[in-house]
Amino acid sequence: MTAPSPPARTRTAAQPDRRDAAERAETGARIASLAAELRGAGVPAGVTEQVASVVRTAGLDAVIGLGAGMLTDEQAGAVLLDALLDARRRGADSAETAAELRAVARLQTVVLQLLSGLAATRSTTGNKDRP
Repeated sequence: MTAPSPPARTRTAAQPDRRDAAERAETGARIASLAAELRGAGVPAGVTEQVASVVRTAGLDAVIGLGAGMLTDEQAGAVLLDALLDARRRGADSAETAAELRAVARLQTVVLQLLSGLAATRSTTGNKDRP
């Protein structure tokens, strides 16, 4: 007679939830980092959105093939090229990469609005001090 096999280990809902949360946090950090790099390189959100459209229609490899010259500013193009190469290394497909770029563009827009609002607030409060 054989001993009964131990019951199969059941996965709790918390295990996949933790993994999903970690993946979302990693994606969010990647998007925030890229948005900051692109903003620092002077890439407007509209340009990021245009690149996302091209990635979606022409494919990730086609855009990577353009090299850093995909943007007029070589430094900005190099930042974007690095991000696209990273997406390919991670195994992201064109649709996923385009979605991430669109999220980056939204974040760039939000940051620009916040910075513009902050600048306007500072100039308005600065005017109150003047006679």
